[in-house]
This record gives sequence, C-alpha cells and structure tokens, in this order.
Amino acid sequence: MKLLHKRLRDRSRNERGAIAILVALVTVILFGTAAMAVDLGNAWSRKRAVQKQVDVSALAAGWMLPMTVSNRSTIAAKVAEYLNDDNNRASGQAIVTAADLIDGNAVNGEILFQNDDGTGCTDKCTQMRVLAPAARVEFGLASAIGFHSVNVQRTATVRVVSELPPANKTLPFWLPTGCGYGPTEADTTQGGTTQPTSTPTATPTATPTATPTSTPTTETRFQPGAGDVGGHVLNGAAVTEVGYMGSTWINGYTVNGISGGGIKKVTLRAYPPTGTGYVDFAAQTSGNGILPSFQVAQSDVSKTPGDWWVWALAQKNNSFTYSSTHLVIRVVGGPTAPPSPTDSPTASPTAADSGVAVGCIGQDRGNFGQLDSPRHEGGSKQTRFERNIALGIDHTLAPYVFSDGVPERKQCDSPSSPLVGAQLDDVARNGNNCIVGDTGNDGPKTYSGLVTVLGDGTPGRLDVVHGHTTCHDRSDVVMDGRVINNDVLSCFLRNGATLSSIASTTGVTTKMLDPAIEDSPRFVWLPVVYAYDRAQKNFQPIRQFVPGFVTDETQTSSATSSNGLEINGNSVKVLHVFTFNRDALPPLEDSRTTDFNTSLGGAVVRLVG
Repeated sequence: MKLLHKRLRDRSRNERGAIAILVALVTVILFGTAAMAVDLGNAWSRKRAVQKQVDVSALAAGWMLPMTVSNRSTIAAKVAEYLNDDNNRASGQAIVTAADLIDGNAVNGEILFQNDDGTGCTDKCTQMRVLAPAARVEFGLASAIGFHSVNVQRTATVRVVSELPPANKTLPFWLPTGCGYGPTEADTTQGGTTQPTSTPTATPTATPTATPTSTPTTETRFQPGAGDVGGHVLNGAAVTEVGYMGSTWINGYTVNGISGGGIKKVTLRAYPPTGTGYVDFAAQTSGNGILPSFQVAQSDVSKTPGDWWVWALAQKNNSFTYSSTHLVIRVVGGPTAPPSPTDSPTASPTAADSGVAVGCIGQDRGNFGQLDSPRHEGGSKQTRFERNIALGIDHTLAPYVFSDGVPERKQCDSPSSPLVGAQLDDVARNGNNCIVGDTGNDGPKTYSGLVTVLGDGTPGRLDVVHGHTTCHDRSDVVMDGRVINNDVLSCFLRNGATLSSIASTTGVTTKMLDPAIEDSPRFVWLPVVYAYDRAQKNFQPIRQFVPGFVTDETQTSSATSSNGLEINGNSVKVLHVFTFNRDALPPLEDSRTTDFNTSLGGAVVRLVG
C-alpha cells in the first residue's frame, strides 16, 4: 500500500511539470497570435487608407483621359499631386514624383495606361490603372516573433466614357451634320419656294443639295445672276484656308445691308471650284449681325481642292437673294485643283451622289426632320411619334463609331455592304445606333405631343405637369386650354455668358449654364446624322447628339409670344429649337454611357477596378 501511494505521488509531480510546460507553450502561441492580430489589424487599416488614397488620386486625374503622347507626363503629375496631398497620403509612404509613376518600378508606384479591355496602350488610352507607392507598416508586438514589417500597395482603375442623353429627353427628330450651334427649325408646311423638292436638312458639318431652278447646266464656276443679288454684304476674312481632307471652324463672318421686311433668316452657301453643287451651312442670323461659327470638313468642303466661294443668302418665304460680295474657303493640298472659271452655275448633285453630307439649312421646310422610332408598346407610326415627343424615345440611342480606316458613309443598311456593328432602330432596345427618318414633319402630332394631350390622357411635353416656368420674369401660359411651360434659354445663363457663348465651339464650360436647365420640359436632346434628303427612307448612322431648348430666342433677338411654337389651328407650323455646345452641361453620373468618343463630348470618369 505504501508503495502504491508513493507511485501516485510521483506521478502527480510529473504531470504538474508537464502542465507547466504546456501552459508556457500555449502562452507563447497566444501572445504571438495576439501580436500578429494587432499588427495585421494595423496593416489592414493601412490597406484601406491606401485604397482610398489611390481611388481619389485616379479619379482626380481621370478627367484628363484619354492619354496621349503629349499629356502622359501631365497625367502622371496630377496623380502624384493627389497621392502626395497631406489630406490623402497614407502614412509610411515616400513622396512620389511624376517620373516615379512612369518608370516601370512598381515599388514606388506606377501608372499603366490601357485600352478599355485592359490591354496595354501607348496613345489615345481611355483607361488608367494606378498602383499606389508602397506604404510600410512597422510591426510592434509581432517583431518579438520575427515579423518586423510589411509593405501595403493597392490599385485603382478608372475609365473615361461618353455620356448618352437620357431617353426621356430625346426627341424623335434628327439634325444633319455640319451646321454649327444656334437656332434651328422644323417647318411642317412643306413650303413652296423656288428651291427643289428634294431639300436636305441640318446640324454640325455641312452638305450639298439641289440648286435653284434657274441655274444653267454647264460645269463652270457659279456666279449669281444680276437679278438674284440683293443689297446686303457678307464681311469676314477674305480667304480662310483648310487642308485637303482636313477640318476647321470658321468664325467672324458678319452681314449688313439687309433692308426691307419679310426676311426670315440669313444663311451661308458655298459653291465649289467647278460649280457642280453647293453646301448650305446653318450659321444663320435673323438679319444684320454676326453669323455663328460653322465647321467645314472632309464630309462636305475639304475633299474638293480649290477655292470655294461663300455667299450670304437673305431668305423670304418664297425667294432668296445672294449677297453682293462673297468670301473664299480655300482647300489647299490634295489632288490638283480643277480650274475655277467664272461663268454660270451647273446642276447640283442629288441625294444619291457620293460624299457624306448634303444640305443643311436655307430650305423652306426648315433644317431638321422627324424620326420613325419604335416603342416597346408598339402602335401606329403617328401614335409612336406623338408619344415619343411627349415622353421621349423609350430606349437609349447610341452613336455609331466608324473604325479607323473605315470610310464614313450615310447609310447603315446598304444591301450590298451593311455597316459592321450597325444596330438598326427597328425594335425598341438600348444601343440602337442607326435611325430612320420619316418624310415630312407631322404638324398635328407635333402639336398634341408638345401642347395638348394624347389619346390615353398623357399630357404633352410642355405641360406644366412636367415642370412650371422657373424664369423669374416669365410665367406659365395657356394654349388650347392647357397650361404650358414658358421658360426661355437665356434665363439659365450664368456668370456673364450669352447665347453666343454657349453656341461657340470652344471655350464653353459648365459655369455658363445653371444645371437646373435639365429640369425644364423645354430642354431636349437631338440625334445628329449625315442626312442627305428628308425624303430618303434608309437607316442612317447617328454621329453625335446635341442639346437644345424649345424657343425662338436667338443670339440677337428675344423670344416671341409663341416662344418656339408657330401654331396654325391644331398644328405646329414651325418648331424652333436653339441648339448649343454640350460642354455647358455638367455630366450626369447616373446616365447611361458608351465607349469614349471625342465627337460626343460629355466625358464621364468611372471607377471600374
């Protein structure tokens, strides 16, 4: 018994020793785990700080995209500026320079410029991946077990995209390219002037159309007949040069000497060296004064070398006269320019002729036409049209982008060679990039879609249910028993801007317009196409979109009592819209977007990774 007791006592002593060792080991492990937890928690916190830092820095510089050879270093400098900012920089980081960020060394931070698909890019890069410089996190307790520090780096990827107009603000009308910003109009009366019936229409690049019926048919330089010349004078630079197949904006043209009543507008017309057609521009004024700037490009003028002669046309309802002087647009370079005789004009090309643009303004039927765009709920053509006016097109349209090396053209659905990537607007779906015009303009449906009420009780677009008049010196008006909005564009101007300012091609900023303009029911968007005849029924690629405002206010005159709607009974006789540079509008962060396109404008920077 004594022996058994002794053995049990010895065993107890042995177990107490083992437990002490076990407790010591567990204590070390627990201490080490706690130390790692504390220090790794610090590292995790630092990682979040670095992520915020790099997100802010990438977004702050993203507006400078796309990257080009010329702005690469500038973008890197802007990123470095925000990475180093005291309110943004994470602790444990070294100060970085622009050179550090593009030196190929990831430790001190790096910028990788990319295409949208993430592949490397060296020019016109729309995406940027920013790697923050290493932030060193020193360990405290964990150093006792051999872990002394860790470097933390995070990335942010931003991409520049182009904003698409909201569908509910997009009207079922098209504008032709080439005509600059300013007053535009759709005349639903179909006129009766001396100009031909296949009259083209208009907005940003220019276009050929048929000449007056009195013109001869010899292929010589155009000169207006003595009876076709008025007393007004076109002033400006005697000669403006543009390179062959290039483009330029022309500013500073003025007209004076307009006298007598009945003049509706003064526009510009250019005849080529051979007189085989003409190009009309929508740089218009209502009388004497400054003509808005306008663009010439390869789609109209610069593909034909030589001297183009430009006249100002003073237009009445059923006639027009040429200015007594002309100016010259000289296309230099390219093939040898044809001779420039000074005889009489020839017949103009028709809508079927080659070349991208055709006619713009100067027609009795105005300079934009209507679209036949589908709706999800279907309906007849007339029903769809008035609903698209009242509610906006019910799907988001997008521009068609011609790939590098692909010649631009007017038609999407050519049976022999349809455009690759064309999405016809024949079914209501987002992303349709080819639209089809409808012959004429439907005055009664334009009236119901804008002013009165649709068959199902839907109020017209301008009804105050969509927004009351906000201009302080104006009030709602009653038309056909309906109370409608009576805003004018000028009341949204800010910081000394004028209508001429926002209709300029350069120097336009978001400081010029109150963002509240987008809440007015008179604010709209219009797609721009290479139109060549309102009577054509083919699908046309959308080139861009322009913002506009339903009003007859111009750069030189106040709005009339009709404020953009010339009414004849229950029909809109003429619809006036003032178009302007979209750079005056702030981007809408929740808008639909498409791949970045410089011609679209409306750049939005998105964090994509």
